[in-house]
Amino acid sequence: MANTYSNFHDPLGLVMRMLRSRDRAAWSALRRAALSFLLLPLDLAWEALEQKRLREAEPSNLPIILIVGAPRSGTTLLYQTLARFLPVSYLQNFTALFPRSPLIASAKLGPRLQTRAADYHSYYGNTAGWTAPNDGFHVWNRWLGTDRYRVAQQLSPAAQQDMQRFFNAWLSSFQKPLLNKNNRNTACVALLASALRNVYFIEARREPAFVVQSLLQAREHIQGSKAIGWGLASAPQTRGAQNLDYVSEVCEQVFRIEQRLQSDKQRVAPERFLSIAYEDFCREPCQTARHVAQTFLRLDLDENKMRRELKPFHTTNKIRLAREEFQAIRRRLDELYEKPAAPALGNEAYAEASRYDEAMT
Repeated sequence: MANTYSNFHDPLGLVMRMLRSRDRAAWSALRRAALSFLLLPLDLAWEALEQKRLREAEPSNLPIILIVGAPRSGTTLLYQTLARFLPVSYLQNFTALFPRSPLIASAKLGPRLQTRAADYHSYYGNTAGWTAPNDGFHVWNRWLGTDRYRVAQQLSPAAQQDMQRFFNAWLSSFQKPLLNKNNRNTACVALLASALRNVYFIEARREPAFVVQSLLQAREHIQGSKAIGWGLASAPQTRGAQNLDYVSEVCEQVFRIEQRLQSDKQRVAPERFLSIAYEDFCREPCQTARHVAQTFLRLDLDENKMRRELKPFHTTNKIRLAREEFQAIRRRLDELYEKPAAPALGNEAYAEASRYDEAMT
């Protein structure tokens, strides 16, 4: 539990807000955190079997497909969709109960758990249900540390070998490519590309102003205040709530994430990278899934069959902040990206921009 909540300003307050939300994904995350204590003896008992499987793992050429991007950029929705419609394996929520033995837990418990009907809901990256896709911090923390906001920039040879063994064992066990989404991996793309020869990346991109807005909302709900940092690359020391300083802080956070990712992309072969715009994905999710399958799996999906179940998603690109806050976001992003300053939002312009999502969909 300490590791789970170490990056949160007020863990008890967060738990209370999650309970009050009555959100099924939030409650699912709390149940997993509580149940992990009760299952610790079983996890420890299976650890020896896990280590044996890791030692015996043969190298695999099956793809490891990692979804990266800034927090609140649509990565979870993309993960849920691709996990459902692509012939891949993925870390499921119940494996987080067994951080020492996720392979053995998957083999022993996975077949016994019933997969739920399509569910594209999430709560700040948390999904609902035991078999729903999981970020996999319980696995990535082995090599990248427990800090969810910052990530190691180098790995020892032993850590790289351990990472390779784990993913070889996973691929050999399931005989399917592995799909995973973890926003923290956005900050170490080049590192992972160097350590894993069969890793590929999907970058989820979203209009930066709406990423910033969503991060501000996440700060308020998760940390209890917009002035307290949350998420990958957030500032360790916040500037406070005066003069909308927190808005500039989050704009700079999003800019840092993108700059780091673009820098890492220059060090990775282009054929290992695919960029997907959140807005385009929401408009044509079937086309996106088909494109990913063709690019990384070398197979064609039956798009007509998918369309019977998978419908377009409504984007959340709608202004939900006060006009002054959103105008401050636009000004600071224009400065960071060296764009001409956006005109001020008058009453009519603000109302029109607030209907952005209807226009997009």
